Amino acid sequence: MSKYHRFFGLERDPFLDTADPYFYCELGALRKAKERLLESVDASRGLTIVLGDPGTGKTSLSAALEAELLADEHVVLGKVLDPTFATDIEFLIAVGRIFGLALPPRSSAALKNALKNFFFETAVLEKRTLVLIVDEAQNLSDDNLEALRMLLNYHVPQRKLLNILLFGQAELETRIAARGNLADRIDSWIRLAPLDEPLLGAILDFRLQRAGAPPGQPLFSPEARALLLESSHGVPRRLTMVAHLAMQEAADRASTLVNADHVAAALAARGLARAASATPEVAAATPPERPGAPSGFFARLLARLTAS
Repeated sequence: MSKYHRFFGLERDPFLDTADPYFYCELGALRKAKERLLESVDASRGLTIVLGDPGTGKTSLSAALEAELLADEHVVLGKVLDPTFATDIEFLIAVGRIFGLALPPRSSAALKNALKNFFFETAVLEKRTLVLIVDEAQNLSDDNLEALRMLLNYHVPQRKLLNILLFGQAELETRIAARGNLADRIDSWIRLAPLDEPLLGAILDFRLQRAGAPPGQPLFSPEARALLLESSHGVPRRLTMVAHLAMQEAADRASTLVNADHVAAALAARGLARAASATPEVAAATPPERPGAPSGFFARLLARLTAS
């Protein structure tokens, strides 16, 4: 089965729903956020938290950060993808395994002591930087948030032994704010807000260019582009999802240009509301209804009969 992107002469699918660093567009707030994260890690300042609604770029930012950290041989990186552990003991064992330690089930205090010894050996004796990334951090239990707080207690005068980077949704801020002893240990809050339309447009163009779109050859009509950007409401994931479906719709109709009706069909397919301001030509082509005038199918039928 032919892939839709080949119909448009592209080498790759530009809108896969994955955090592929190849398509990571580092603009504006995302660039600043990554710089702040790297600065915090470089100084070993402890805890940094990244907040954002679903689809605002947390996973892409995390993947880009990981790629840069993994390229540094002095960094030891571990990541928790799903922090839904039943107890703090399970959580601490998992942290140990992430860093290559085979910790047996023991008391919470014994596990923390074993991790402390490992952190000291790695960060102080080997002079390496330890980084723990926790994704979907809003799912951390209260016990596991407390376990993280305790891990942040391990430090030497110049630095924390472990850097913790939490990526989560907005409710994480409320939960941490209620834990003053943890909130006081946060080095920095990074909040990812919805993007404006120029930045969304830059992401759209960047992805198409990286996928092999010929320079100067638009694949979206101006009307389709405007509808796509406005209907994405500043969320990069929604942009890529709707653009993907719109290009599929255009390819199915053998159109080498994505038009506004292709974007509208993509929005309808996902049950998303079309942007409030319709494209000018669509609005102009729809005359206002007169009181008592036929509408819908009968109006179109009457128009055809009148024209004939």
